[in-house]
Amino acid sequence: MTRKFSPPSAKSAVTAAILGVLVIFPALLSAQTLPAENNRGLDYEGRSVVAVLPLAGDEAEAEMIRRFQGGLMESVTALGRYSPREIRVSTVIAAELEIPTDMPPVPALVSGARYALTGGVYPGNRSGDFYLQLWLWDMAGSTMIYTDDLVYDDIDGAMESLPGLVEWLFSHIHETVIETPAARAWLDPLFMFGIRAGLSPRSYIEPEENSSGALALNLEGGVSGAIRLTPLLSFQLEISLTNDSVVYRGLDSISTPPVLENEKLTSLSLTVPLLLKANFRAGLFRISPLAGFYLVLPLGKSHFYKNNEKEASYPWSLSVPLGFTLGIEGARQYGSGRIFTGLRYGVDFGTASIDDAKTHDGYDVRYRRHSFSLYLGYEFGFYDGKKLGEL
Repeated sequence: MTRKFSPPSAKSAVTAAILGVLVIFPALLSAQTLPAENNRGLDYEGRSVVAVLPLAGDEAEAEMIRRFQGGLMESVTALGRYSPREIRVSTVIAAELEIPTDMPPVPALVSGARYALTGGVYPGNRSGDFYLQLWLWDMAGSTMIYTDDLVYDDIDGAMESLPGLVEWLFSHIHETVIETPAARAWLDPLFMFGIRAGLSPRSYIEPEENSSGALALNLEGGVSGAIRLTPLLSFQLEISLTNDSVVYRGLDSISTPPVLENEKLTSLSLTVPLLLKANFRAGLFRISPLAGFYLVLPLGKSHFYKNNEKEASYPWSLSVPLGFTLGIEGARQYGSGRIFTGLRYGVDFGTASIDDAKTHDGYDVRYRRHSFSLYLGYEFGFYDGKKLGEL
């Protein structure tokens, strides 16, 4: 296999000019042009489209040309990365004009193709010898990529060598692949530690009531630790400190005349939720629906205030120190960790009782808590693992 390249001849230039004129009149040129699958010369499977034009040659080489033409289609397909399209030119035009093989094809003939393959079959220098010369063109700039030829005296042997010639030509294609940088991914640590603080509007419903009784806006804050189970699920354990303020207002029927009383009972407690979180990614944000149970641990005594003056302290407890909570959190990478915010609803299973305490109308102080929590926090990760979004 030797390399052979012939410079454009005057006859080829004239022929190309005539073809260029004929392109203006599509009725005179019956050509199979290529559908432009996309504007980058790729087919629907992402392979580069290669236009395979008719091989030049005399009638004496017609049978060899026919076999080479089919072999070229098979050889280009076998490369895997390319999608060959055979260009058929009407016999009338082909008989009157010689399509140049050593010049880039007229673009109208190979519309939608990224590359083009031209060539011809010619007699050799010795009797019985022939050579097949091929040109590979880059149609993005109508420039030649490479040319080479195959000298043979037996068509069967030439057909066996044809795939190697085609692979050699296409090995000179050097495409620049521009990779889009991947969006910055968050790390998905194995462990997370966070701190939080927020507001908790609460209602305190007495066992005999059917609707909300006393209302209060309380503060809460705490710490949390989470362990990743899968890229989408994690367990989270929290410890939160919160206060409760139960306020009663009404007329003191014992006094004469009755006076308006303002009574308040305050207490501290630790809440220990165990939650299951589902972590979904939405762009730069992590959205985490969550649900679970919590344990309530009373701290110290409940303090009784009357008209803003402290009068006594009473022990208190819960009949069932458990509750249920659900909510949703949103987080975003910020600095070395993540800033997050969340909204939750929680309800106690049991009833809180403050021993020896009485309301202004003489009833025992018993209530069930319903709470909302709106909070803001920051968390850090340890033992970084996979990127978020990877399975």
